[in-house]
Amino acid sequence: MPQPTTPVELLEGRTKPDIVNVPERLVLSLSGASAPDSEEFAEAVGALYGVAYTLRFARKKAGRDPFKVGTLEGEWWAEGDDLPADRVPDRSSWRWRLRSAVPSDTTEEEVAEAVEQAVTRKGGKLEGSDVALEVRLVSLPSETMARILHRGPYDAEAESFRVMDAYLSEQGLERRPGHLEVYLSDPSRTSRDKLRTVLLAAVAPSG
Repeated sequence: MPQPTTPVELLEGRTKPDIVNVPERLVLSLSGASAPDSEEFAEAVGALYGVAYTLRFARKKAGRDPFKVGTLEGEWWAEGDDLPADRVPDRSSWRWRLRSAVPSDTTEEEVAEAVEQAVTRKGGKLEGSDVALEVRLVSLPSETMARILHRGPYDAEAESFRVMDAYLSEQGLERRPGHLEVYLSDPSRTSRDKLRTVLLAAVAPSG
């Protein structure tokens, strides 16, 4: 059986917020700046997944333990934004860092080889892709985060964050800038009102 890669702490959120300790992990990562419905963002998602699956097949061919490609994660923040936590900044200021978890024994050499294979494969979806060349292996430290499951369209997430903020206020905590989204649903196959997204945010003492 393929070994899971995405920590369960990122997948098991509920509509009632809680605090969770997300363990350290290795991820493939790709950064950019655009709205989530932009062509640039869609191209980045395709590049990240393309490299991840190339890595998976290469490890399997080499006799390594198979792994399940990690669930798509998106870290979001806005440059120069000083709006209240429940306000959405201008879309032109959005920054993102896409991630997909990989096994803990993955090496930078393996990832570099996977990227090269993906962009040089004749007739492949990523042939000649400059975006795929930017995929990197990144080590993330463990982190204490607030978590809530958001049901519905992405542009309605502010309500879930208000629920999270009320919970954190009771705990004497507040969200730090930026947040992480873990996409449990495929928006191309799921209606907007049924999308499931785990929202997480690093926390700090209030004040």
